[in-house]
Amino acid sequence: MKAAVIGYGKSGRAAEQLLRGEGYTVIDIFDDGNAEMHPVAEFKDEYDCVVVSPGINLRKMANAPEIYTSEIELADAKRPTDTVVVAVTGTNGKSTVTTLIAQILKKCGLEAVACGNIGLPYAEAVTGGAYGAYVVELSSFQTGMLQHFSADCVVVTNLAEDHMDRYRDMDDYADDKMNLLRFLKPEGRLIIENDEYLVQKSSVYKGDTVRVLPEVNNGRLDFGHFYCTTDKFPLKGEHNLLNLSFALLAADSIAGLEGDVTYLTENLIGLEHRCEFAAEINGVEYINDSKGTNIHSTLTALKGLPEGIVIILGGKDKNGNFAALKDVINEKCAGVITYGQAGEKIYSTLKDIISVPLYKAEGLESAVRKGAEVAEAGQKVVLSPACASFDEHRGFEHRGAHFKELVQSIRIEEDE
Repeated sequence: MKAAVIGYGKSGRAAEQLLRGEGYTVIDIFDDGNAEMHPVAEFKDEYDCVVVSPGINLRKMANAPEIYTSEIELADAKRPTDTVVVAVTGTNGKSTVTTLIAQILKKCGLEAVACGNIGLPYAEAVTGGAYGAYVVELSSFQTGMLQHFSADCVVVTNLAEDHMDRYRDMDDYADDKMNLLRFLKPEGRLIIENDEYLVQKSSVYKGDTVRVLPEVNNGRLDFGHFYCTTDKFPLKGEHNLLNLSFALLAADSIAGLEGDVTYLTENLIGLEHRCEFAAEINGVEYINDSKGTNIHSTLTALKGLPEGIVIILGGKDKNGNFAALKDVINEKCAGVITYGQAGEKIYSTLKDIISVPLYKAEGLESAVRKGAEVAEAGQKVVLSPACASFDEHRGFEHRGAHFKELVQSIRIEEDE
């Protein structure tokens, strides 16, 4: 049998290894550019299977044949039938929720693994270990491509404008996300944020649906047949209580929770680059929220932090509406620094609508140094860019690591 792999990132490499294990003798690799130029008819004639990586926009490949599949679908077909899948999607928070669910399921006694868009390819998880539960993070690019999949539980954290450089409008983006619901078992559970737009979009699923709007009463989150106190939960911010609620409800759908489950919330580990404390220098805290790659994520981060923020915004524009940041900037920020490819657009958008000092910087290094210059003791310099990273960095992880390196260099200079 003969296969093609289009796009050779992490998921493409994992798909290749899975295909080799399935007996494919010829596997041709195409990079992203060649894929979109290659005649679709030739793929159909030449290959038994064509695996498309999520970075490839199938909309540019008109009349794509049915032999097109994805690493996610290959992995799910290979997954043992006695295992379960929790699929997590949404605009923001999905990586945190994915890792929390996996950690909580492990505490419940299941061999669980966080995989998918979070970093470990689903195919690698399926072929590389004996797991009972797969917690699979899925981007809109991955959910939109699905033709065959099966989930026992689906979590949709939220829907907010994102990837407008790829989608026609918000409904187009949401429809790709909601394609996942076609593959949720009728006896499964759908867990969503209690948001009017998301409720309307998810109404195609007629099974058990839980709408999440966490309320803390006397230091306790109550879910009916189970509850937890919040004092042992190490992740800070209101948005993380929402993330915890998603995770506990998902774990309940798989493992069945009863009574006081506070023990499940202890010693949980958050993810790097999500409102991560980097350092304190001369009374100024530096916070790395490089995963803030869109407007909604940055809004959420700012709302969860106290006043006195010098925020760094910029990177590669995703056609974001930066005016949406006006109110939270005026409420929470002591200054704004713009940088990168989107810097000029952000600056021109905000200059007449915010009431705090606004500064321009060329790159991330100059932005961080400007933050160190203008922030006062008791304030925070926060990198939450509201943009993609690909103007200056290889990804949000690279950008966050660079930010922390720059902060440490400032610390060293101050200590000399």
